[in-house]
Amino acid sequence: MLDLPEKRALIILIGISTLLLLVHAGLDHVGSAAFATPWSPDVEDGTFVLLRGEVGNVRALSGGHLLAEVNGTRVFLPAGVAARVEVKEGTFVQVAGTVQTYQGKKEVVVRSASDLTLI
Repeated sequence: MLDLPEKRALIILIGISTLLLLVHAGLDHVGSAAFATPWSPDVEDGTFVLLRGEVGNVRALSGGHLLAEVNGTRVFLPAGVAARVEVKEGTFVQVAGTVQTYQGKKEVVVRSASDLTLI
């Protein structure tokens, strides 16, 4: 049987665990886009940004990757993401991703399928 200090410790531990689960569920519901900086061509590499607009040219790359244009900005979808989303020219999307410069051009790299949504 647990004595009083052990019971208190157990109650505190259960309370903290419950609180962490609620925070995790809340953040999962909000999504990563809530923490993103609006896209701008001036944003530095490594910045997590949010880009909204119409999908232009979509190209399939080797390895199952996709490269799309959203409002003239290159968006790179690694194979793991590309396999879980459907990106078509003319659709409107919201993309959250990390800015990187590749071959002298800025692009947004999407790390999760949940970071690309149709709007």
